[in-house]
Amino acid sequence: MALVALKDVRKVHGDIVVLENITLAIEEGERVGLLGANGSGKSTLLRILAGIETNDGGERTVKRDLRMGYLPQEPEIDPALTVREAAAEGLSAHLETTKALDEVHHALAEPNLTPARLQALFDKQTKLEEQLDRMGGHDVGHQVEAILHVLGMEDLEARCSTLSGGERRRVGLARLLLAQPDLLLLDEPTNHLDAATIDRLEDLLLESRTPLVLVTHDRYVLDRVVDRILELDRKRLYSYDGGYGDYLVTKAERAQTDKRYAEMRASVLRRETAWMRRGPPAQRCKDKARIGRYLSLTAAEPLGGVEELELRIPSGPPLGTKGIILKGVTKRYGDRVVVPPMDLEIGPGTRLGIIGPNGAGKTTLLKMCLGLLAPDAGTVVMGPTVRTAFVDQQRTDLDPDKTVLEEIGGESEVVRVGDRLVRTESFLDQFLFSGSLQRTAVSRLSGGERNRVLLAKLLCAGGNVIALDEPTNDLDLPTLRALEEALVAFEGAVVVISHDRNFLDRVATRLIHMDGHGGIVHHVGNATDLLAKLAGRERAAASATARGKPAPAPAPAAKAAPASSGASGPKTPSASVPSSKSTTTTDLRPLSAGEKRELSDLPDLIAAAEAFLATVDAQLADPGLYTRPQDAHERLVAERKTAEKKIATLYARWEALEARKAIVGK
Repeated sequence: MALVALKDVRKVHGDIVVLENITLAIEEGERVGLLGANGSGKSTLLRILAGIETNDGGERTVKRDLRMGYLPQEPEIDPALTVREAAAEGLSAHLETTKALDEVHHALAEPNLTPARLQALFDKQTKLEEQLDRMGGHDVGHQVEAILHVLGMEDLEARCSTLSGGERRRVGLARLLLAQPDLLLLDEPTNHLDAATIDRLEDLLLESRTPLVLVTHDRYVLDRVVDRILELDRKRLYSYDGGYGDYLVTKAERAQTDKRYAEMRASVLRRETAWMRRGPPAQRCKDKARIGRYLSLTAAEPLGGVEELELRIPSGPPLGTKGIILKGVTKRYGDRVVVPPMDLEIGPGTRLGIIGPNGAGKTTLLKMCLGLLAPDAGTVVMGPTVRTAFVDQQRTDLDPDKTVLEEIGGESEVVRVGDRLVRTESFLDQFLFSGSLQRTAVSRLSGGERNRVLLAKLLCAGGNVIALDEPTNDLDLPTLRALEEALVAFEGAVVVISHDRNFLDRVATRLIHMDGHGGIVHHVGNATDLLAKLAGRERAAASATARGKPAPAPAPAAKAAPASSGASGPKTPSASVPSSKSTTTTDLRPLSAGEKRELSDLPDLIAAAEAFLATVDAQLADPGLYTRPQDAHERLVAERKTAEKKIATLYARWEALEARKAIVGK
C-alpha cells in the first residue's frame, strides 16, 4: 500500500475553500516536489499529509507504523539547548531502540527460559537489530557533528536562543535527517541556506533514498532531487512525471489543451446566450434541458492556469556613464575582516550577483555600495544621476499595520509608475491582489505576498540602480520568473544577493563570491560554473591535506578567469609540466628561479584542473547528454581521462618540488 494517501480531501479556512477533492498517494521510493502559487495551500496540504492539520472532508490513510518526519518553515527549537543538543534530539528513536535491545539482552541472560520464550526474545532481538541497522548501527554519535558540518553549522556549542531564523532551520533539518524517518515532508527547507549548503543538502537527500514530499522554489533542487511534481492550481491537484524541466514541458501542453477547450466552451456559450435572448423558450422538456445545460456552462469555473505576473520595472532617470565606484573599500567588525580591500564599478547594464555563505558580509558590501554604510577605508563615489531602490532581507520597508492599498498608494487613489499615473487598485490587480486582499493588513500576508507588495513598491520607486537582498525567499515560481524577466530587461543597474542558483544564472552576468573569511573571488559567467570552480579548489585542498602536504592556496581574486561557454566547460590553463621524478639524495639542489615560479603557480593550476574535472563530471551526469550524438559523450569521456592524468602529473610535480624545498630549505 501507499505510505500515505488522501482521497477527496477538502479543507476550508473560515469561508475560504483552500483544497477541494484532493486525491493523491505517496508510494515507497517516491520523491515528490509540491508547487503552487503563494496562498494556494501547499503548506496546508503538507500538514494534512503529516497529520498535524485535520481535513474537513475526505479520507487520509497512513501505512501502519510509518515514521514521518515533518519540517515546517519555522521549526520549533528549544532555545535553552546548544546546537549539538538540539540536533541530537533526532536520535531519540535510536536511543529507544538501543534501550529496548539492552532489555532483550538482559532478558536472554535470565535462567530457566522456556523454548517459546527464548524464541520470542531471539525474534525480537533480530527485529531490533535490523531496525538499528536502518538507523545507522550502534555508534551514531559522530553523525551529529557530521551532518551539522554538512549543513554549515560551525559553533555546535552555541545556544539556540542566539541563532538566526536560517540557522534554526538548519538545526531543525539536521535533527530531522538524524531521525531517519520513513517519509520526509519538507516545507521550504532551502530558504535562507547558501548555495553551497543547498548543494550538499541535495547530496544528502539523494544518498539517503528516503521518500519525500518537498515544497521549494529552488528549480535546481526540483530538477535534481524529485521524480514527480504535484501542482496545486485553483484548489485542485495536478501530477507531472519527472523533474522541473519535464513539468514545464508537460504543463505547457496542458495549457494548450485547456486553451482549446476554453475556446470551444466560449463558442458554445455565445451561441446558447443568443438563443436564450431570443425570448422566453417554450416549456418543453427539450427546452428545459437546454436551459439546464446553459446554466451549468455559466456556473462552471473557467479554465486557464494561475494568473502570472508580467512586470516591467521603469528605468528611472538615465544612469549616465558614471554610476557607483568603490576604490579600496574595506570593512571589519572587531578583528574580523568582512570586506577586504577591493575595487568595484557599477554602471549602466551591470547585473551583479553577490553570493556566499550566511554571515560572509554580503549585505555589508551591498550597503556600502548604496552609501548606507561607511567603509573603514577607501572611497565610495556615486555619480550625479544615481538614484537607488533597495529591498532589504528583513522587509523592513513595510508597515505591518497598513493595508496593502495604504502601503502602496497612501491616501492617494493613484500611483506613479515610471512616467504615467495608474489607479492604485488597478495597479495592485497586476500583482494578483484582489479587492479583499488589497484591504488586508500587511501583518496578515504570507511571506510571498509581502514580497509581491515590495515588488509593487519597487516599480513605484523609479530608481536606476536596483539593489535586492535575498529577493527570492518565499516567492512562488511564477513570480520568480516574472522578476527574472523584469530584471533582465531593466535598463539601469542591478545588484542582487541570492542563494538561488537558477535565479543568478538567469539574471547576473558578473558575480562576487565572499567566503566569510575575508576572501573574495570575482567571476564573469554564471553561478553554476563559479560553484564548480570553488568546489574544485576545496577538493584540491582536501586532497593535499590527506597527502600530508600544505593545501594549495586559492587563486587570488584578480586571477579568477571568465568561464567559457563551450560545451566542454572552462578550459584548464595550459602549462608545460615536466615529467615527475622521485626526489633522491643526488637531486638535493636548491630550486632555481624558474622552479620557484613553477611551484608558486602549481596550486592555481591544480585548482583549475580540479574545477575543470568537476565541470566535465557534471556534464556526464546530465541526462540531456544522452539525447545528443554519441561523439559528444565520447569526447567528454576522453576529456575526463586527460584531466585525471593532468591532475596526477601536477600533484606529482608539486610534491617533488615541495620535498626538495623542505629538505634543502631554499
